[in-house]
Amino acid sequence: MAISFARVHRLEPSAVARRLLWHVLSVGEVARDEAEHHDAFDKPGAYFFRVVSGRGALRYGRLELPLGPGRRCWLLDLQRPRTYLPEPGATLVTQGVRFAGPGVAAWLESLATEEPFLLPAQQQAAVRQIHRHLVALVTRQPRQFEWQVHTLVHQVLGLLLSARGLLTERSATPPPAVSRILEAVAAKPEHRWQARDLVRRSGVSYSSLRTVFKQTQGSTLKEFLTRTRLDAARLRLGDPRLTIKEVARTLDFSSEHYFSHFFRRHTGVTPTQYRNRGAAAQA
Repeated sequence: MAISFARVHRLEPSAVARRLLWHVLSVGEVARDEAEHHDAFDKPGAYFFRVVSGRGALRYGRLELPLGPGRRCWLLDLQRPRTYLPEPGATLVTQGVRFAGPGVAAWLESLATEEPFLLPAQQQAAVRQIHRHLVALVTRQPRQFEWQVHTLVHQVLGLLLSARGLLTERSATPPPAVSRILEAVAAKPEHRWQARDLVRRSGVSYSSLRTVFKQTQGSTLKEFLTRTRLDAARLRLGDPRLTIKEVARTLDFSSEHYFSHFFRRHTGVTPTQYRNRGAAAQA
């Protein structure tokens, strides 16, 4: 048998779905009784899967993770190399969905993809039901099915947020100084915000803002601003109508060179490499 993709259903999303929605690129089951290797950036998006039967391991970047049936599910960043290794003489069967959408890189960063998700029985049943529904939508493609695909993928991401404990409600709303900062940055995420501008908006001193922001948001103000600009950059780089120079200008960088330096420093690749790898994988 070697590696069988007979039960994998592939989809070519519409241009609107690629730009605006969570969209499925493939969904189904893969059975393998030999190693299956994928290079980094060989496919776009993310891959969420669970093991149906068999055991083995997953080499994911520099990690080697044990695979087997049960409560565990995995979310993989397909920018990283990976190899599925079934146990000798056994068949490893995985069931999953490969998907993409605006902001997928930010989701992968936030969900700590090196660790498996341990889902309780009710959420496991929900994942199986969503998988069956996605297969039906991709194979039949009823009217406006891409919106239904979008909502189902969003449900899966909600389950993963819950499993990571990232949806815990805060005991209190952020202080007014922090709320003013969050609202200003959300209104113009592409702007190159300076600490002095935000301090004036906050109405408190810089030291007070720095302390209360870290306490209530779990990251420093600088980390928050960097993450926001990276998210905006990735979103714009996904639009082929914009040149790298135009992306840099919309993000308030003084030059394309400075933008490339910023992007590579925080992601490990240049804007051109990020765009070209994504385009090649979708070709």
